[in-house]
Amino acid sequence: MLDSVIDSLLQKYGIPTWVKPYVYDYVKKDPLNAIKRATSFIEVKRKRGVVTNSYVQLPNSTTFKMSSIIHMLSLFLYGTERTAKIAKAWSAKPDPRHASYVDYYASMVEVQERHARATRNLIEGLGHKPEEPTKEVMAVFDYVSNIAEWNKRIVATDLIVRSSYGDAFGQVFYKVFYFVMPEFMRSFGKAFTETESQSEWGIKEVERVVAGNEIDHDQLLEMSMEILCRIERSIDAEMHLADQAGIKKEAGLLKRIAIAYPLHKLEALGFIVNVSKTEKEIESRARKLKC
Repeated sequence: MLDSVIDSLLQKYGIPTWVKPYVYDYVKKDPLNAIKRATSFIEVKRKRGVVTNSYVQLPNSTTFKMSSIIHMLSLFLYGTERTAKIAKAWSAKPDPRHASYVDYYASMVEVQERHARATRNLIEGLGHKPEEPTKEVMAVFDYVSNIAEWNKRIVATDLIVRSSYGDAFGQVFYKVFYFVMPEFMRSFGKAFTETESQSEWGIKEVERVVAGNEIDHDQLLEMSMEILCRIERSIDAEMHLADQAGIKKEAGLLKRIAIAYPLHKLEALGFIVNVSKTEKEIESRARKLKC
């Protein structure tokens, strides 16, 4: 019965079927309450949240300190600004043999800067200034910035980082907080949706590179794990905020999905990977990593 309930939920919200084992682990100890709690973040109906100078309350009554919201947005801001700087550095030098990559990353500078402006405007619209990034999130982009091969760069930026941070946390943040502060979130979301078409080349290039086995299998797996262990470390550094809001279990589920997302995308493109085993290796590396 639990299987059928989870299946219907995944279908209803358009969630990939590979997410099912992670959701099952989340709900199996308390099926009724866990499912009700998880869906309450997006099943808001006509309920509205509350935004004050000191806190943000979701329609399901989950409450975040405003300082926590600003901190999370500041991390998003850092990610977009740093990605723009990386793209600018990569596209600064002519490379006739890889002109399409140079052109793509040159176009991504404007895209990421636009995303950064939208995020900064949201922070300032809430009456605050951006905070400094954590050393853990800086370590993610430090690693990515040092990748030298073009085909590895495109997989790193347009599959691994985008899937973990953007498709997992970014999308959830937008959907959850839209109904709390729609006047702020509309323009925030618009800046991202209006630039989606400019990312199509990168997405198709990732598919071509991975499906065509253009990167040595072991090298691609190693790069993926190195980036993802740093991403996991950066998420772990923020778990205390989830604990404060009483959503540590939900944040734990989202973390697992964020780490697994790129691995399942790679698998869908024909890359041979033992997802469960790789997740455990990433977790082990994250514990040992010193940022």
